Amino acid sequence: MVHPKLNYERKKISAQQYDDYQNMSASALFDDLARKYIEWQEPYRKVLDDMAPPYYRWYTGGKLDVFHNILGRHLDTARRNKAALIWRGANFEERTYTYQTLAHEVMALINGLVHLGVKKGDRVLLFMPDIPETVMAMIACASIGAIHVAYHMAYSAEALAQRLNHCQAKFIITCDGAHQRTRSLKGVVNEALERLDYEVSHCIVVEHTHRHVQMQPKRDIWYHDLVTDPEFSRGATLDLVRHADEPLFMIYTSTKSKKPRAAMHSLAGYLVWAQFTTELLFDLDDMDIFWNTADLVWVNGHTYSVYGPLALGATLFLYEGTISYENTQFFFDYLDKFHVTVLYTTPTILRSVMRAKSTKRYLNRSSNSLRLIGCGGEKISEDLYDWTQFELTNTRNLPITQIWGQTETGGCLIAGVPGVHGFEDDTMMAPLPGVEARLIDGQGHVLDQPGEAGRLVLATPLPSMLQDLYKDEVGYQQTFWKKYPERTYFSTGDGAAYDDKGNLNLTGRLDDILSTGAGRRSLDEIEETVLTMKRVRECAAIVIDHPSQGYILVTYCVLKDFRDESYREKTLREIREHIIEEIGELNLPDKIRFTKYLPKTPDNRVNRDLLKEIALQMEGI
Repeated sequence: MVHPKLNYERKKISAQQYDDYQNMSASALFDDLARKYIEWQEPYRKVLDDMAPPYYRWYTGGKLDVFHNILGRHLDTARRNKAALIWRGANFEERTYTYQTLAHEVMALINGLVHLGVKKGDRVLLFMPDIPETVMAMIACASIGAIHVAYHMAYSAEALAQRLNHCQAKFIITCDGAHQRTRSLKGVVNEALERLDYEVSHCIVVEHTHRHVQMQPKRDIWYHDLVTDPEFSRGATLDLVRHADEPLFMIYTSTKSKKPRAAMHSLAGYLVWAQFTTELLFDLDDMDIFWNTADLVWVNGHTYSVYGPLALGATLFLYEGTISYENTQFFFDYLDKFHVTVLYTTPTILRSVMRAKSTKRYLNRSSNSLRLIGCGGEKISEDLYDWTQFELTNTRNLPITQIWGQTETGGCLIAGVPGVHGFEDDTMMAPLPGVEARLIDGQGHVLDQPGEAGRLVLATPLPSMLQDLYKDEVGYQQTFWKKYPERTYFSTGDGAAYDDKGNLNLTGRLDDILSTGAGRRSLDEIEETVLTMKRVRECAAIVIDHPSQGYILVTYCVLKDFRDESYREKTLREIREHIIEEIGELNLPDKIRFTKYLPKTPDNRVNRDLLKEIALQMEGI
């Protein structure tokens, strides 16, 4: 669809500089970016060590102080008194941290963790809501050299125990509870700890909701005691200089099997790309207030709420809750009250806001402060693009940059860049500098003609990409680095097509993984979980388009005994409870339907295409 041309003037990386970056060799580009964004304790000898593919090492020989590069370097500038983090809790509590106060809080946590015995290479699992202490924990772990492993609080105790047994985290940081959750997070952790095949050294608990929780003496420690009691900081010896290619964090991602899969990202390469893409996509300066609605535990939260913005000295607004149709007024309240100028969100949230504005008369509001929106997690529809550009703000010409990246890439790789690409075409997306994206067919042949669709792959490694899968070398090599007759490519698992102008149009996952702004959900895992119930004979999970929600996940179940309506209602409740208990609330289907049979192919497999057609009719879409 064609829109009026927008004249956006960039504040940071100019259009000419962007073109210069595009014309550089990969080695020259990543060398230039590393010198720009990292203050090195010792210079690196080589930009990329590719002697043992697919295991690539970035900035070998280099050393850096992570604390200094994220917070410390701002303390000798005027930014020390600038707001680094503005937080709004789900209970309406507010806190603001300047760079100086945030650095003080993080250093207190570093001292406490070191006193407890946290050291380089230790895994520290974070099971927390979007609160300032989560940001502090990430930076503190990164500074020490411990590998933080953030896991979403909506997952079950069983799922949490599986990940703990997999990563063998010696330390856990959690909360007594979360305001948007009825259950105690510490209670979930306690239940998970009972299922472990090893012992956790310490569990640190943030007193967030002030609910009563069960604490085990010696093992469990209150967070506020850890950071305020001199006993915990006395005698701590700090060594915050780290090798460039050390692991920074692990993040669990969905897989077609129940076996946990954790992507490992290394330090310097990730920090370089996080800062570069934050500055490029969101064009932040010292006057901006940046709000990223992604949960901190997702890679978008890691990269574009913590490491990228803070290393650049930006001001981040963080909201503990989730924006939905029911609380859309909060969306406008926070945009206006905190003068948010740049927003990074998802089509799902924008659809909720659009729907609320059209159905709630009191919500006749627009933002006066927004100047730029980034949109990721899924493809934005034409009608939503139009509404966002012309109705969300009073300027009526809001630049919207569409962003694509994934957990395994560590950040954005393909996007429309404001002030570089023309936003009169809402399909405009192109690989960023240094990204050699290709479309190939099943035999590895490159596709380059308008209208051709294929598999989206990367021809060369990137600094922010996962360096390995934890404890799964075979999975890393076979899942991501696919060998074809002519060469090896990094497989993204996504499909794409070229439009008639040569722009990339992302078409979605090629496997049974549903990607949304809330993360990924494995359809296979949902089916396997439902099939463990004695009452269910068959199960099929599918994704269908939805006019107001983008798309929804519908699960069809064939029961062994159909019986009456009350029996089916009871079974429905049990299925929902079973999914939440086994794999977590995030994997709960949008709809669960019962049917007497599933359509099958001649070889007795579920005919998913036909099932989707039936589902669209049944849902009235």
